[in-house]
This record gives sequence, structure tokens and C-alpha cells, in this order.
Amino acid sequence: MAWFIIFISIIIVFVMLFRYLRKREMEAFREADMSVFEDFKAKREKKLVDPIELKAKAFLASGGAKKSMTATLSAQESSQPNESAYVLKKDLFDEVHRLFYENLERVAGKKFRIFVSVPLHEFIRTGPDKGNEPGLRGKHVSFLLCNKNAMTVACGIQLRGAGSDPDRQFNFLKELFRQIEKPLLDFPLVSNISEAEIRENLQDIFAESDLARSCPRCGREMMMRKAIKGKNAGKKFWVCTEFPSCKGITRIGRFS
Repeated sequence: MAWFIIFISIIIVFVMLFRYLRKREMEAFREADMSVFEDFKAKREKKLVDPIELKAKAFLASGGAKKSMTATLSAQESSQPNESAYVLKKDLFDEVHRLFYENLERVAGKKFRIFVSVPLHEFIRTGPDKGNEPGLRGKHVSFLLCNKNAMTVACGIQLRGAGSDPDRQFNFLKELFRQIEKPLLDFPLVSNISEAEIRENLQDIFAESDLARSCPRCGREMMMRKAIKGKNAGKKFWVCTEFPSCKGITRIGRFS
């Protein structure tokens, strides 16, 4: 029995010793295998590195990108003009229109509001069967005088240049102002028109503006109308807006 126990003990010792040695062998193998694998991995990564990427990293590390960006911005700034694209004119309008406006303001500025280069469609409309100002778009009158209090049109003033086209434009304006029953004065497109000449041509306009705008009978507003028929055909009158219920009518100056 004692020998049997000793035999079993020896077997157990051998088994444990074998398992211990086997464990040490596996650990040594794994350590040896991983070191070889790490070496292989390092060699493989070294082979796969892109040379362009290496140069880019070195370029960034040296601050070359910042220098390149600064140089690019400097080149762009130097290529851009230093002056603005728009510059304010020294004088308002051209010399002819400016001088005429200054004289017109001294002559008529106390009685009228003066507007420059007014589009026709801003104060004229066409009849209901003509559409929406088909022939007025793009056309204007050089100056428009309006009564200060009522802001109603008193007359138009056109500066006429030389040539057939300015004459054609003026004839169109003249017919248009005739139809709306407002005077249109014309002056040559020159810079030496005096205050006296402007005042002389505006005499009828001044006479008209001095008339009362309130109806002498009912006190309501009056409108300028031109007689078409009868012995007063062609003559202009202030007519009460309540006409014919109110017979308030006042004769005003005539225009050639």
C-alpha cells in the first residue's frame, strides 16, 4: 500500500512538472512570436509610408504653410486696386443744367418747387384704353415746376439740344403737355441763359399762380380747365370741383 501511494505521488509530481514546463515553453513561444510580429509590423509600415506625405508633414512642421499663405494674401492684396470703384462727382448735374437750375431757383424758387429730370410716367397717365403708359417709359422732362402748397404741376421746362432727335422729342412733349392742359416752356441747351430771360418766359406762370385756388362761391378746391367749344374755346379757367352743382369759375391767363 505504501508503494502504491509513493507511485501515485511520483506520477502527480511528474504531471505537475510537465505542466509547469509546458507553460514556460508556451510563454516563451508567445514572447518570441510577438517580438517577431512587431518587427514585421514596423518594417511593413515603413514600406507603406507615402514619401509625399512625409514631405508634407515636414513642410507643415517647418511653418512653410503659413509663409505660403502670407505670400498668397500679399499677392492678392497687391493685385487689387487701391482706389474705390465709385467716386463722388465734384458737381451735381452737368454745367448747362446746373447753371440753368441755379438761375431758375433764384427766379421761381419762392413760388414753386423745382424738380429735375422728372420721368413722364411719374405725373402723367394714359387713358383707360391705352394701357399703362406705353409711350412714357424712358422719357422725361428737364424741369417740372409744381405749386408749393398744393404740389400740383404748374408747367414743364425742356432744354432743347440741336438736331432732329431733340426736335422730335420736344414735339412729343409739346403735344403731351397740350393734352394735359399744362404749359411747356423750352430753352436752348446752352449755359448762358440769364435770369431775365427765364423770368420773362415765366410771366404767365406767375400770373396763374397768383390766382386763388379756392372757389369764391363754396370755398372748395378749384381745378384748371380749358374751354373746348363756344366763344371761349382755347381759354383757360379755374373751375370748382363741384361743377356743375357749383358755378364757381375764374378766368386765368392764356398761354401761347
